[in-house]
Amino acid sequence: MLREINAAGYRLIKEFEAGPQGNSRPALVPYYCPAGKLTNGWGNTHDVKPGVAITLAQAEADLERNLDWAEECVDKTCPGANDNEFAAMVSLCFNIGPEGFKGSTVARLFNRGDKAGAAAAFALWRKMRASNTAQLVDSAGLLRRRNVEAALFLTPAPAMVPVSVGGAPIEVTLLPPPTQPMPQSVAPEKSAASSKTVIAGSLSVAAGAATVADQANNLSMTVASVTQAVSSVQGLLKLGALSLSTIALVAAAYFTWRYIQKKRRGEVMST
Repeated sequence: MLREINAAGYRLIKEFEAGPQGNSRPALVPYYCPAGKLTNGWGNTHDVKPGVAITLAQAEADLERNLDWAEECVDKTCPGANDNEFAAMVSLCFNIGPEGFKGSTVARLFNRGDKAGAAAAFALWRKMRASNTAQLVDSAGLLRRRNVEAALFLTPAPAMVPVSVGGAPIEVTLLPPPTQPMPQSVAPEKSAASSKTVIAGSLSVAAGAATVADQANNLSMTVASVTQAVSSVQGLLKLGALSLSTIALVAAAYFTWRYIQKKRRGEVMST
């Protein structure tokens, strides 16, 4: 039986993949995302025809189909993940594609048992190729998403956490919606341990922690009527600025330590 994303992850994807109107609503009329890809629904890029509108039912069906391949990819690539780790990685896979996820540092370090390193590696997928210049640039929207995904990934969750309580679904809200749609073409990651340029990029994440923290205040997730059985999800949704800032700092420290260790062993050369 195909493993499914939990409620927190499903809500996260709907918030970040919303159309230009935001507020978790799909794009029923196709639009070009910031990376220049024709998109409709919730981040759907398959069989999108310019100027051809879709229905809400079609958007829902496309989301379920896209979630199916992302869930299958993560389940096969990273078996043994708990509910929150799985949901966070499905969100990443949904955004970067199955081939990107299979070869990602997130997947590699998770399977090695280095969960702290895997969480830090989410930030490697923060660049897009600008549609007007074709150059790689940092995306504020991607960085914000990667921080929320890393926070979800790091939130402890017991195995088989129910996604409903007493038959009622968990209500999770991300506020406010992203200011612009997600880029649907994310630049491949670079090895964080082999280049000073990438190390500097990781450090810039830490330097920008205050900005992320300000965003995090507006991205606080709230949970209504959640019992103790899902307290781990509730803990995630109460994460604030300090938690996301800490994640950014841990990411910078981790990659800097990796680089220093490799340099000491003569495995890398200065660039």
